[in-house]
Amino acid sequence: MIQRIQSIYLLVATIAMTLISFKVPVYTLNEKLFMAQDDTKMFVLTIVGALLAFIGLFMFKNRKFQMKLIRLAVLIEMVIGVRLFMVFKEFEVSLNVNCIILLVFALVALIMAYRGVKKDDDLVRSVDRIR
Repeated sequence: MIQRIQSIYLLVATIAMTLISFKVPVYTLNEKLFMAQDDTKMFVLTIVGALLAFIGLFMFKNRKFQMKLIRLAVLIEMVIGVRLFMVFKEFEVSLNVNCIILLVFALVALIMAYRGVKKDDDLVRSVDRIR
């Protein structure tokens, strides 16, 4: 249902995570760019995060499940951030600014989508209470 703003937020988060997975270099080590595809754990996490956001896009009829998917996607985003920090500390690499910006952008979009779904759920509950 594209009329809801949270659907746009989920689509933006899906696109950002897909770009991190396939197009944007994650970090640089010894003048060599490393993509998420070069790090298996990072690649799996970004793909799973993108899939959860994409599946959440179509779960608009089941708001409780949609909120759970979004919370799980936010958790995966945070795990990706922790993983990047660990790689940064362990190997003394330089992180790509575009990757960090997309990661933050996706995280903010997921949080905004969660707020929109929660607002819809609260509205439906308040109307049910009146009946």
